[in-house]
Parts: sequence; C-alpha cells; structure tokens
Amino acid sequence: MTVTTGHSLVDDTDPESTRGAERQVAREGWWNNAFGVFQTNLREVDVTLDVEATLDDIEAHGATVWLLNVGGILAHHPTDLDFQPRNPELRNRPGGDLVGDAVAAARRRGIRLLARMDFSKITAEVANKHPDWAYRSRTGGLQIYEGLVSVCPSGRYYQERMFEIVDEVIDRYNVDGFFFNWFGFNEVDYGRTLHGVCHCDSCRSAFTAESGLDLPADADHPNYVAWKQFARRTIDELTARISAHIATRSPGAALILGRSADILFYEANNAVGRPLWPHATSEAVSASRVTQPEKPALVNAVAFLDMPYRLSDEQPEMLGQYLVQAIARGANPSTYIMGATRGILYDGLETAAIPTRTVTKNPDVYSGLSPCSPVALVQPDGLRVEPGRHAQARAEFTGWYVSLQEAHVPFDVLPADAITPKALAAFEAVVMPDIVSLEPAQDAAIDAYVAAGGHVVTSAGTGLEYATIERDAAASWLPAEYVTSVETADAELMSSYVKLDDLDHVEGASLIPRHGRAYRVAWRDGVESTFTLIERAPFGPPEKAYGHVLGSESAAARRPIGTGAVTQFTWTIGTTYGAFGLTRIRDAAVGVVRDALSTTMIEVDGPEYLEVVLGRSAAGLVIHLINHSGQRRNSYGPAAPIRDVRLRVPGGGSEAEVRSLVEPAGLTVEHDGDDVVLNIHAVDAFDVVVVGSPAARRTT
Repeated sequence: MTVTTGHSLVDDTDPESTRGAERQVAREGWWNNAFGVFQTNLREVDVTLDVEATLDDIEAHGATVWLLNVGGILAHHPTDLDFQPRNPELRNRPGGDLVGDAVAAARRRGIRLLARMDFSKITAEVANKHPDWAYRSRTGGLQIYEGLVSVCPSGRYYQERMFEIVDEVIDRYNVDGFFFNWFGFNEVDYGRTLHGVCHCDSCRSAFTAESGLDLPADADHPNYVAWKQFARRTIDELTARISAHIATRSPGAALILGRSADILFYEANNAVGRPLWPHATSEAVSASRVTQPEKPALVNAVAFLDMPYRLSDEQPEMLGQYLVQAIARGANPSTYIMGATRGILYDGLETAAIPTRTVTKNPDVYSGLSPCSPVALVQPDGLRVEPGRHAQARAEFTGWYVSLQEAHVPFDVLPADAITPKALAAFEAVVMPDIVSLEPAQDAAIDAYVAAGGHVVTSAGTGLEYATIERDAAASWLPAEYVTSVETADAELMSSYVKLDDLDHVEGASLIPRHGRAYRVAWRDGVESTFTLIERAPFGPPEKAYGHVLGSESAAARRPIGTGAVTQFTWTIGTTYGAFGLTRIRDAAVGVVRDALSTTMIEVDGPEYLEVVLGRSAAGLVIHLINHSGQRRNSYGPAAPIRDVRLRVPGGGSEAEVRSLVEPAGLTVEHDGDDVVLNIHAVDAFDVVVVGSPAARRTT
C-alpha cells in the first residue's frame, strides 16, 4: 500500500527555489528516458515464482522495468541483518535467493529491476528488541496488524538502520533503483482503524523543538496542521538523505518516492467508500510535472479493486484511465498486481498494456514530455489551512477543473505552495479558485506577474480571507479592496442571482444562481464592474415568488494592472457549477479565462466528455485525447467511441508532420494556411496525435 493524497509532490516556500531538502539537482540516468514498469507485489508464498515466465509476461505487457519485492518487512534474499527477517518460504526455492535469480534473468533480457522496499513495519520480535522504533498512540499503545508493528519515521529504524538494509541490497545485487512503500507517518492501519498522530519520544521531542507546540490528539486539534507540516518536512528530509545516499553508493540506481527523489511517485487506486474524483491521476501528475519538470514521474496503477479485495480485479476501463491520464500529463506508466503474473486473474491487464506499449514504443515522444498549456489552475494547499476550510477550497477547485476541461481549454495544475515568479511566467492566464494560503512573497510574485502582462482570474476567498473592513486590506492585486460581509448560510443566498447580460431588467435576463459562499466587497477605484448582483426575494409559496430588482452591487470586476489584468468573482462559482451542473455557470467562468488569452493553441470540435491535454517533447506538440464517456458511479465502464473529432492547431505550420500513435489510419490532415486541421474518424479510449516539424522528427 502507498498512501496517496492526489495532490502535488512539491512543496515550495522560497519564491525562487525549492525548500530545504528539495533543492536537490535532478540527476541524469536511465530514468530520464521513457520507460514502463510492471510490479509484482509478492506475498510470502509467491517467493518460488518462475522468473523466466514472469519476464515473458512483463515483456509482452510492453514494460521495460520490473518492480519486485526485495526487503524491509521481509527479505526475499538471504539477508545477514538480524533486524530484517528472511521470508521463511525461501527454504522452498532452489538456491534460496529470489532477488539474485530475478536480477540475473532480467539482465540477460535487458530489463531493469527495481527493488521494492517496505520500512513501515517490523515483526513483533524485532519490536520487542527495539521498542523505540515503534509508532506510539497518544496513550502509548502500539499499532499492530497481522502481527506486524508499525514503525515511526522519526525513530532510529528509519533514520539509521534503513540505510544498512539498502546498502546490503546495493552491495549484493546492484539493482537499477529503489521504491519505498508506505513511506510516511501511519495514522490509519490496513484495517482502517484510526490510531492518530504518533506520540513516540522521537516525535514528541522533534515536534516540540521545531514548533514550540504540543502534539495534537487528532485532526480536530488546532495543532494538527502544524503536525502535518512537520510530518511532511520530516519525510522530505529523510527522502533527501536516502536519495543522496543511493546516488553516492550506486550512481546508476534511482530512488522512486516523493519530492526529493529521482523519480516522483503517485499511486492511482480506487477505494471502497471513497467518492471517485475521476481526474485524480491527471491532477496529481500535472502538479508534479509543472513544479518539477526536470524530474520524471511514475504512476503506479492498481489492478485490483481495493486493499481488502486484492483478489478482485479492477474494472478494466478504470485501470486504463489511470494510465492514460498518467501518460497524457507526462508520467511513466506502471501496472501493479498481487502475486506472480500467472496467478490471480486480473482482466484489466491488456487494457493497461495499451498505454504502456504506447510509451515504450514511442520514446521520441514521451522522453521529456512536458506541460505546455497556456492556463494554470492553482491547486489549494491542504497543509496550510484546517481540513474543513480545505474541503471548501477543493470543491471550488474541482468545479473549475471540470469547467475548463469540458470547455476544451487546455490547462495545467499549479500547486498554491509552488507559486513563484518562474512558475507563473510559464502561463498566459492563472486561475485561482478560493486560494487562501498565499504568503507575502507569493502575493508579490502575482503582483509582478500581472504588471508584466499576465492575467489572473480569482473566485471566492482568494486574497480575501482576512480582508475585512476592520482588518488588513485585500491582496494588493485584487480588484476588491476589502470585505464588508460574508454570506455562508443557505438562507442568505437562496433566491439570489448573478446577471450575466446587459439588460436593464431581471425577468428575461440571463441569470445564474449564487450558491455556497459569497463575499460582499468594496471595489478599488478604476475597476470595471461586471455581472450585476440580484438580491434575494421570496421564492415561495408560488404566489409570492416575485420581487427581484436590479441591485447596485456587482458580483465580479476586472482590474487592469500594467499590461495585465485581474478578474475577480466574489462567490464560489466553481462550487456552484459542481453542485448544479448548469452549463451557463460553466460558460460564464470559462468565458473570462478565454478572454484573457491572446492566442489559441488548439480549437476542438468534439463533445464535452472528450478531454484534450497538451504537451511538448522533442517530437513536437503532443495532443492526448481522452474519452470520458465511460465514467459511471465510482468507476469507468466501456466508452462509446467519439466519432468525427476535428481539431485545429493555429500556426501549426504548413509543413508539419502529423501522426497518430494509436489509430494512424483514422487520421486525415488538412493545411489551412499556416493552420493544421486534424480530422479523427473515432476516439475509442484515447488517442495521441503528434504535430511536429520534419526537423523535429529527424532529430528524435
């Protein structure tokens, strides 16, 4: 298991560089070229697997890398370390060394081998000898599941002895890299029992020394946000240490993990009882590629339904979506199964193989594939605000996310904590939905970005959280100067509207509802007011449902600054679209973003459930088309083919070479002056179209 949050793998507070442990220069290595991974996550009883048959299946899948269990909880090799037990089933394997057999066989075939390590738990016997290594609850209890004891990253096992285990593997097998599973602070066990924040002696002393605070009891405690920040910094620093250690001991081996590793990692999985955010994989990869474009990313797509149901395979189309979203945003694909390849039935493997083969057969396209969209959508930072407020910001963010996607406005995800002058400069427009965690240096970066010609679109509480008439002013770049009141109750917003057109009456005008949370503000001098606020009036009984009149306030305004501008929506327009799904709401929001763009990278004639993702590599402009018509309930089913899709790439070049990586025969190309017009007969699950110059094709 890997705990994933679905958001960025980058943390940034310095306006021009990354924080402490993340100031690691990206290393060159095999991992900078496109690759595909297949993970066999082995149980104790799988240690006798046939390595040759497994490698046959991995090669047939299109993967070029094998991720295999090596050590940590159990060693699948004859370790000499007394605190790392050997798998007892090794006695049934001829030679007694699965890792040695696997490395040798993979080398013969040119397949790279990654060592999967899990340092999250130790056996009860080891815990009895080293009680200071263990997680401790607030009452001092251990976290035990199936006889294994959870370990704390603040303790000596992670901080010291882990390095000895890694060294033994490097010295014996010279593997191509390492992946560390469940590398973090475990507040919840496999049975989903909440144990809470670790209170071991190491955590107590380190947290208090750093923050001056007492450890929180749970997520409702006021110190919990500070704890989460401490936990992230602890993992970042430890990741940087082990990454540097591996680079020194084995320069040809990569570390796959978090922000300070060589390869950024995300696990795409489903979970019973967790509402589906269909675009979680795309969001996470986009955020990591935008903030650390020099580092490759890996998405590990889980082939089973959920941890408690490891023998039940995931819906094939859901598994395929994980990997299609991953490769579209520039990540390398990885397919994850339990056991050996010819054991548990996983029907989705052939679906997962298609995007994997697409990447490994086209290294010229996918090596160095980077984001290039003109719009940034800023992702809220859950570690700077309390959980309830973050949930509100997420609702606003996801509403904007879907709005832009459905309207075919290409965008990339920029984490709020990664806002820097350099990051902003890559975009023509930046959308900031209810972002309340900005720091002074980030405010200054936004101010300079707009003055230099950038465009910012904000909604809800962005820059307003503390800008009441009694307190400080709003962010200096906002059209609003301060907040006069905030409406958060349904009763305050029911039957109030925003008017989108210029008509001088209410009934018959183009109206959209106000919903969620709304701010009343005092506008600065010189702003251009838009979208008139229609105050609430009776809505029932029907006999009394009248009385709306034009108000004097506006619900949005535009403020020119230098050669740029900021447009501000004063309510949760993204949340409103997410709640109601009215396209008029979506189009009002997206229309402002379109107006901010001076150029159009692509024009799309296709349904709203066709997602368009843009990237660039040495091969040229790379256009991924993803068919979301199969989205249903908490998964994806078979997609209905999208027929007769038409794309226009303005300025694509009269001599551009165009190719489809998925359905070459289904693509026809026209040249309209300097524009390239693409006609695609049908998009099934996905398609990939490359628009490159002849010179680009020759050099890749």
